[in-house]
Amino acid sequence: MKTALRVTALVLTAVIGLWALGHGIAIAVVVRVNPEEHSNMLRTLVEGSVFIAGGVSVLSLAIQQLYCWRTHRKGGGLL
Repeated sequence: MKTALRVTALVLTAVIGLWALGHGIAIAVVVRVNPEEHSNMLRTLVEGSVFIAGGVSVLSLAIQQLYCWRTHRKGGGLL
């Protein structure tokens, strides 16, 4: 049961991180392709950069947890 919960949490974390990263990149590409269509370009750029930073952060957390889970299986101290 604990293993299924761990795998589910890691997969969900990775999916959310990839979505946030992809969404941030898409926002940045849209602003770069059509800059005159966005009336508030600074807000859009900040929003895209926050999504990118959040996605990278969540993905790094998932990778760190996966590494910790693989190296400390016998400890049982991880979630």
